[in-house]
Amino acid sequence: MPSVSKFLFAALTAASLAGCQSIASVDSTTAPVDTSLKTAGTPPVEFPQLTCAKYGKPLGGNAKLTASRVRKGDPYYIEFRYRKSYAIISGHMYDVFGRLDKNGNVLTRQYIGLFPSGSVLGLYGGAIVPVPGEVLPSSRDCDYTPGAAYRVSLTAGQYQKLLAKVRQALAHPPLWHMELYNCNHFAAELGSVAGLKPADVHLLPSFAYIHAFIKANGDKEIPG
Repeated sequence: MPSVSKFLFAALTAASLAGCQSIASVDSTTAPVDTSLKTAGTPPVEFPQLTCAKYGKPLGGNAKLTASRVRKGDPYYIEFRYRKSYAIISGHMYDVFGRLDKNGNVLTRQYIGLFPSGSVLGLYGGAIVPVPGEVLPSSRDCDYTPGAAYRVSLTAGQYQKLLAKVRQALAHPPLWHMELYNCNHFAAELGSVAGLKPADVHLLPSFAYIHAFIKANGDKEIPG
């Protein structure tokens, strides 16, 4: 088999196992709180560039929860979501985070997930060597109905730790590698602020990883 064909075959095979790819090329610098998004008593967000406002959905989209660990009184949350991808059968795992009201209802949604830069070329290259990553939400994160969602509430202290990790990712997006560090690993790692641990199996497609992640952290999936 010619060397080019071998490269493409290896990349496509790896992609079917654990890939996460999209296009989200927007300025990823940290921005101040944007009070223009505050409507009808909704609090402002910390990172306007991580909302779905640019896709016409300032408050983002809801998701049917697959599992939930929300403690009464916690004012913040992080939600791990899986969605389908037009490019890869494994799909994409990403995080949504923000504020909760006193009843545990979501007030704000900010989106972050790791993609390889360079679209398909970045995906193929990242099957071989680490490639630059980007973390801003794509239109599909905002528009596609999530196939699974796992919500965990956060204390004020945990949320501040999460914001610090998000600022770091915006300032210095991690390198993306198909096997060593992809969207699943990035999304799960942000959960460390709440004491969550990654799935027991390192390399899984996103549609399976999120369920393994829930199980690894001792939570039960909601029936139906």
